[in-house]
Amino acid sequence: MPKLPKIKSRKGNQISARERAYVYIQQQIAGRELPAGKAISEVALATELGISRTPVHEAIRQLLGEGLLEEDSNGSTVVVRLSRQDFEELYELRSVLEAHAVSKIAKKRLEGKDIERLQALTSEIKSLRGDLIKSGEKALNDAHMRRFEKADISFHTVLMSIAGNAAALKVFNQVRYLIRVFAARHTGHNAEALARVHNEHSDLIRALADGDVKKATQAISRHIQTSQRERLEEYSFWEREALVRNQIQDFFHDKDSLGIASEP
Repeated sequence: MPKLPKIKSRKGNQISARERAYVYIQQQIAGRELPAGKAISEVALATELGISRTPVHEAIRQLLGEGLLEEDSNGSTVVVRLSRQDFEELYELRSVLEAHAVSKIAKKRLEGKDIERLQALTSEIKSLRGDLIKSGEKALNDAHMRRFEKADISFHTVLMSIAGNAAALKVFNQVRYLIRVFAARHTGHNAEALARVHNEHSDLIRALADGDVKKATQAISRHIQTSQRERLEEYSFWEREALVRNQIQDFFHDKDSLGIASEP
């Protein structure tokens, strides 16, 4: 059985079993080992992790409160399933948070090490594009998409941290986490998409360094709107795929119930 890692708190002390259980479940959701709609079992998790049910129960209650888990109509605790409206609302909140952050940063002007940090993360996306072109593949594979997601999320998290609002950063992290985990991408980014993201990030950095509030807020709004459109297109794709699968299953179920043999 896997044991929980000895994770340490910011003060250097080992954190509680509840906190470690919380991190473990969260990582399982983030890695999609626990997909949307999957039932969560306190007993199974406690056995798997080699701890009692109490810290697992407490961790699950915390994740319920944060919106990563929910209770279904049967009373079971499951990984949350987001609707199209949920995604739209999450992006609306993300847009408000980031627009406020970049406006605040631009008024002070971005400079020094903050510019370097953001440029380094943007360069990682450019590097990924170069690697993709050299490989001859049409889109990033899963490993490279993880690299992209790390660089992209880090870029926006650094922006929020520079703005200096801890409460806004906490909400932002929850919003981005929900979007990333539950808007699963069916294909990786292609070279064109990577170039667009790189250019949008670069435009934003220039506007912030110039202290241009209008350009900065316009740049972040365009960037988020494009991301939202892509996510919703992917959501629609999976909705159509699920509908087709269900119709096929219903078709064969109906034939079986009528005693009609399927064609060879």
